[in-house]
Amino acid sequence: MAVCRVCRQRAAVRLKYANLALCKQHFIEYFERRIFRTIKKYNMMREGDRVAVAVSGGKDSVALLYALSSLREKLKVELMGITIDLGIKGYSERCVQIAVRHYEHLSIPYEVVDVREYGFTVDELKGLRRSPCSACGVIKRYLLNKVSREMGARVLATGHNLDDFLAVVLQAYIRGDLRLLSKLKPSLPPIDGLIAKVKPLVETPEKDALLYVLLRGLEYMEEECPYAVGATSIEYKALLNQLEDKHPGIKLQMLRAFLDRIQPLITYEEPPLAICEKCGEPSSGSICQFCRLLELSRTKLAKNRCRKLN
Repeated sequence: MAVCRVCRQRAAVRLKYANLALCKQHFIEYFERRIFRTIKKYNMMREGDRVAVAVSGGKDSVALLYALSSLREKLKVELMGITIDLGIKGYSERCVQIAVRHYEHLSIPYEVVDVREYGFTVDELKGLRRSPCSACGVIKRYLLNKVSREMGARVLATGHNLDDFLAVVLQAYIRGDLRLLSKLKPSLPPIDGLIAKVKPLVETPEKDALLYVLLRGLEYMEEECPYAVGATSIEYKALLNQLEDKHPGIKLQMLRAFLDRIQPLITYEEPPLAICEKCGEPSSGSICQFCRLLELSRTKLAKNRCRKLN
């Protein structure tokens, strides 16, 4: 029987990558302590910051919300929550309900942004791009930044874990996307209307986030987004987990090698941001991707209405 390294009681988990067995209490402390160290290591937050936590209702964002709530006095930051209702039938409603229950349990002020206020849902965007995931990414990046800034936050924290980060690194490498590789960092400073964006779970394996919510008995959305089926990121994560099973700790090795030795050598000069002519938000061009998507959705919905009338 494995015993906890700290208290010698029966272990609840065994972390192969750290050669470490821990009981429930000491795993929770270990998990939260690692997030605190990650925040300090990458200068993600400073005393007095208002931090918006993006919560989808999934295990990673729920784990992040509770860990930051436990650490907020130590970090000396103010937390607020932000959740986007994407309008995915039979899925988004439950995600929002879970997020709201957690905000209210932790007494964290929050904002729920419903994309219907902009005249569309993700369900209605099917066919506008190669996959709804692409459109969803545009929506979340735009609204999380805009609404968090309007709420007075200096920092936006997202639940991207170690596996998520490495899957994007692998995808960008395969595509030869130097622009994306140059921007892939655990912490990005505020610039030109974009608030600071941080990933406190960047050194936390996905399985650990799941263990954290399970051991704390936290409610989370167990189902995957219906549009995530067949996503290449899932395949990349499966490959990374195969490597991790054979070589415990290799995912952390890959992260540190990329951040410490590879990324500093990647040079990509990002052009200055413009202001979108339609909405006034930061944009890489004269019209931002969100406004382009909005226009496409209006065109599609208008065509659908015409078909129904005919």
